[in-house]
Amino acid sequence: MNVEVQSLDQVRKKVEVILPEEAVKELESEIFAELKKQAKIKGFRPGKAPKSIITSLYKDYIEDELKKRMVQTTMGEALFTAKVTPLVEPIVEFVEKERNRGYTLECEVEPEIELPSYKGLEVEVEKITVTDEDIAHRIDGLRNMHAEMIMKEGDQGAVKGDFVIVKYQAYDDGKPVKEVATEAYPLELGTTTLLPEFEAGLYGMKSGEERDIDVNFPDDYPDKDIASRKLVFKVTLKEIREKRLPEVNEEFAKDLSFESLEVMKEGLKKEIEAERESNRKKSITEQLIKHIVTGTDVPVPQGLLEKRIEAMMGEAKSRFKGQRMAEEEEIAIENVMREQFKPRAEVGIKAEMVLARIAAAEGIKAEDNEVDEKIKAMAEEVKRPYQEVHDFYEQYNMLGGLKQGIAEEKTIDFLREHAIFKEKE
Repeated sequence: MNVEVQSLDQVRKKVEVILPEEAVKELESEIFAELKKQAKIKGFRPGKAPKSIITSLYKDYIEDELKKRMVQTTMGEALFTAKVTPLVEPIVEFVEKERNRGYTLECEVEPEIELPSYKGLEVEVEKITVTDEDIAHRIDGLRNMHAEMIMKEGDQGAVKGDFVIVKYQAYDDGKPVKEVATEAYPLELGTTTLLPEFEAGLYGMKSGEERDIDVNFPDDYPDKDIASRKLVFKVTLKEIREKRLPEVNEEFAKDLSFESLEVMKEGLKKEIEAERESNRKKSITEQLIKHIVTGTDVPVPQGLLEKRIEAMMGEAKSRFKGQRMAEEEEIAIENVMREQFKPRAEVGIKAEMVLARIAAAEGIKAEDNEVDEKIKAMAEEVKRPYQEVHDFYEQYNMLGGLKQGIAEEKTIDFLREHAIFKEKE
């Protein structure tokens, strides 16, 4: 087998593989032997049809199978010989040279990278402080989470902050709009999720009261069936509940599993500090990544970029699964997502490549015990046995990606340890 390598550009190499004539003939013989046993040809018993007839009837199949086996049986060895590691599936083209046959592999590869100076990177950080106001705001959030919803009695009308249950039917020029109706819809007055005209019409309504509310839907309303239309809603307010917040006292603190009010405030302070420390760490990582990416010329292989974008789109679309959308709307959303994901994907690929080079330069790698600890943590999170999670990663060849992720985290830690921090004023 003859293997030759040609550089097409910074991220593409072409590997030409020419097979010896006897190797090709051996593959042809294997294919013919299999066909002879399996082929059912009228007028001949199984395995007794002449080679000329089998070759004539299955000419296209033999050629396709031969090409497939030529690649399957030799590509791994050819790439090893060529010292080429493709980032995505190579593009295969078949060639003939004189009496010999073979193929070429167009491979996207990692580019050569000249590393920037990566020690002593300057990073701006927020000073972590927690004020009494921050703690009071967190307590307000807890009060709202544990509020009682008390049924309003008598002639009290609905006001901002109330929770209401409404029944409505929309009408267009006196005709009911079937898809715009409900028997019991919960709403919190004062939220930004409601159309202003509809919400304004609910204020002051009493339990059991009926009212007509005119609503002009904007041109950009998500539901295209009613966008730009004026509908009349016949609304019945079925129930009003007001939010009653608990008092901030020792009993409230104990209900939240704190020994006392003072202990609760100290606990909340530590909680806020931990959150802000986590956010600061994330900000530091983002700044470090920006430094090493913008300071390095990293050409991005287009096939790898497209594969990354498709993966990101697949993940995003899974979150929208089940939502009713017209085909043209879905295509428009996908196009927008593609444009939004492209710069993120490019930065991610560049960062991975530069971090890998820094890791190699500094001898940073994932140790076996670190991989085990990572798998143990994941197993605990999903409540599955360690061996089951390990076998899953091994079976689907995901251990390499896991090791890469650990090495990247350690490399970022290395950059953080050698960074210069400057607190914002």
